[in-house]
Amino acid sequence: MKMKKLLLFAFTLVSAVCFAQTDILDARTNYGIDDEVTVTGIVTNDASLGSVRYIQDATGGIALYPGFDWEGWDEPQLGDEVTVTGTISEFNGLLEVGPTLASVTINSSGNPLPAPTTITPDQLEEDLEGVLLTVEAATFDQGGTIISGNSTYNYQAGGEQGVIYVRNGNYLVDELLPAGEVTIIGILSQFDPDGTGDGYQILPRSADDLIPSSAINIASTVDQDNITTTSFTLEWLTDNAGDSKVEYGLSPDALDDEVYSADAVTDHSLDLSGLIPGTIYFCRVSSAAGEDNTESNVLAFATVSESSGDILAYFNHPVDNSVATDELALNIGDDMNDTIAAYITRAEHTLDIAAYNINNNVIVSAINEAQSNGVQVRYIAHSGTANIGVDDFDAGIPVLFRPDDQGSGMHNKFLVMDAEYTELAFVLTGSTNLTTSNLATDPNNLIIFQDQSLARAYTLEFNEMWGTDGPEPNAGNARFGGDKLVNTPEKFIIGGSDVELYFSPSDGTTRAIENAILTTEYDLEIATLSFTRNDLGEAVVEMGESIFINPIVVMEQVNNTGSEYETLVNAGITVYDHSAVTNQMHHKFAIVDHSQTLADPMVVTGSHNWSTSAETVNDENTVIVHDARIANLYHQAFQGIVNDFVSVEEIAATKLIAYPNPTEGVLTVKSSQSLNGGQITIVDLSGRTVLTAQSSQQMIQIDLSELPTGSYLLNYSDDTQMISTRFVKL
Repeated sequence: MKMKKLLLFAFTLVSAVCFAQTDILDARTNYGIDDEVTVTGIVTNDASLGSVRYIQDATGGIALYPGFDWEGWDEPQLGDEVTVTGTISEFNGLLEVGPTLASVTINSSGNPLPAPTTITPDQLEEDLEGVLLTVEAATFDQGGTIISGNSTYNYQAGGEQGVIYVRNGNYLVDELLPAGEVTIIGILSQFDPDGTGDGYQILPRSADDLIPSSAINIASTVDQDNITTTSFTLEWLTDNAGDSKVEYGLSPDALDDEVYSADAVTDHSLDLSGLIPGTIYFCRVSSAAGEDNTESNVLAFATVSESSGDILAYFNHPVDNSVATDELALNIGDDMNDTIAAYITRAEHTLDIAAYNINNNVIVSAINEAQSNGVQVRYIAHSGTANIGVDDFDAGIPVLFRPDDQGSGMHNKFLVMDAEYTELAFVLTGSTNLTTSNLATDPNNLIIFQDQSLARAYTLEFNEMWGTDGPEPNAGNARFGGDKLVNTPEKFIIGGSDVELYFSPSDGTTRAIENAILTTEYDLEIATLSFTRNDLGEAVVEMGESIFINPIVVMEQVNNTGSEYETLVNAGITVYDHSAVTNQMHHKFAIVDHSQTLADPMVVTGSHNWSTSAETVNDENTVIVHDARIANLYHQAFQGIVNDFVSVEEIAATKLIAYPNPTEGVLTVKSSQSLNGGQITIVDLSGRTVLTAQSSQQMIQIDLSELPTGSYLLNYSDDTQMISTRFVKL
């Protein structure tokens, strides 16, 4: 009897061994969610892809996810052979082992990585998920742009299309996305929140995973400089010396003109002259060295227009005119709909509107009136939002809805009028939707440009979504979201001021906002509905670490998943929670250095919330206006918002004015209250005190004629307060 029990035990043991999970392919195909598996493989990535590690054996690959980090376990490194026991889970289509792990054992280190499997984009499938892959002869739709974190980039290879994904922390962030043909190496992952079976993404791990095919390659963005009404200069770098050529024309399909230099250089610069004012030119730059050649994608650049260049800003909430330097900001209250309607009815030839939603009767009536006056009206909307105003459009007005509901979808808020007419071309944009609540009660801004170059650029973007430049939409050719191309100009000169234009998700808008923040020398003020981008939060914190900058942020959605609110507060940034105030603050703007005309004051505004969906999924537009007047107008609006949190008495108590600013000699220092008995110190940019003085009255004058030219911080302190301001010595 004992012998039979022993034989039965042996049979059971053999059976268990025979049917135990043996490799990664077995784990992927024969086990389900929440089942426990044990997998062994070589680690094919490091921390540049976050806490996730991908491992691969001879049968396949799989992701290991420990949670936020590897605390409690030895963290696997690139080239380690690791054995992990844990439960299977799925995140947006990606099969993972974890975050519930029972054991992590590093068996050996320094192992060679598996050889990448060569595939084409159409061959991406579930069995290859987690496997190291190669795609040959690939070109990027956004080639020649700077790579941003938490962003996707489309590529083409052999007539097929695929996507790479670059997360924050990847070594590729801030690198140039190759402009020419490359071999892509990376790990196949998946992000498929809709469960459609799509969403395969290759994850390159560093610049070494994007291998150029040519011996000479473009090594920088193509920059436009010296912009006039009839000329501009294009500049670029290559990694090896070669000649320089620009092909250009009025259509991306007809680059019929050319400028060329045979000089072998790495720093390339060519002038285009004899151009037409207010016109968009499509250009392709290239450089050759012997048999090797590199060329950019076709890019768009604008000349300066002969329009008036007027820029107007309006707000629908209280503003603080006491901080005006010249022009008083306008609070038009619940008349913003009338203002927009007045511009709509001024249109004489064309009216293009891309708006997230609409229900305001005044604007609907104006659109119908424009159409009845013979204006060609075209309208793009978001399909997932209540657009009840569209139902009241006249039957002859064509409307195209973005066909999917990803993110906020078609989230633009812009109107373009008479783009082909120099004196009639207008662009209206800003943060407001065309709804009564947004127009009348939720704090919003409207910015208006009379400029043909800008209007033509917005028309290009509209046509890309419309699917044609004709009066009726072509839904089969329409491009939305991640399908859009880099095909609009970035730089404009409007009324003598530099203006930048970005459309999401193709143009790297978050990077542009981050760059604007990082130029701050004195003042940084931000008012935004949503703020969930870590990179923008890090940029604000970095500015707050300067002794000269005190960023101030007003945020509405402080409790959203991923909100930067707590991060900013914990870093000592002044942040106001607007969710406690009546009406939803719907702004998406930042003001940089409003107080210093010599420090490039600028305003960032538009439809783009500071979120990943705005960067990677939504259709958005953003303008960056380098203009001291506009910066002060938005500062007045910002101060009007802050006044909801800070009493008038507190504002007066902390106000310190120094003028003239900039000054060539004598600086007058004035406060709303007595400066009696306190000390004034002047500090240079290195933090060194260069002058001290005692104050004895509400206004004093300081002779700075011996002070070197530069920017300074002026501090006043006494037993009760410490207040500061900044000035420039010429």
